[in-house]
Amino acid sequence: MVRYPEAGKEIIIGMFKAGEIFAIPPAMDGKRFPATAVAIEESELLMIPRDDFLALMGASTEFSSLVMNRMCGILRERAETVQIMATPSAEHRIATVILRLIGEMNGGEVKKITHRRQDIAEMAGLSLETTIRIIRKLSEKGCLKIVGGRILVETTDHLRTLVR
Repeated sequence: MVRYPEAGKEIIIGMFKAGEIFAIPPAMDGKRFPATAVAIEESELLMIPRDDFLALMGASTEFSSLVMNRMCGILRERAETVQIMATPSAEHRIATVILRLIGEMNGGEVKKITHRRQDIAEMAGLSLETTIRIIRKLSEKGCLKIVGGRILVETTDHLRTLVR
């Protein structure tokens, strides 16, 4: 999900994975969606007409519960996005975005960030140049590794220390 707050400025406010629902607000209230969906890879979408969606919400408590749980998750993600944008430190913003992208880690696991630096910049509300510089700085501090141009995270400890 992308917002364009001004000409030439793009902020990624959400990322969705296969099987996740999005655009719930307009399905619920019939108003326009406040952002634009952009696929970063070839995708297939299932669109449920609003009337059918609302009928399914009324008929199935299981479906309603799933939608409400997803809405709660999206609300929490948006609150986190606002917090990222309100943070003046570019390093803090980038660390928070990377932590969000890698999610939970198990001991001994190495997570590879598949997103482009431009995507990370847009999620953090920063310029590409600043993002590249901060990622290098985080690598020098041992918070992450850059191998073949890819960002690898072996532990979240250093990143979590930065965002506290």
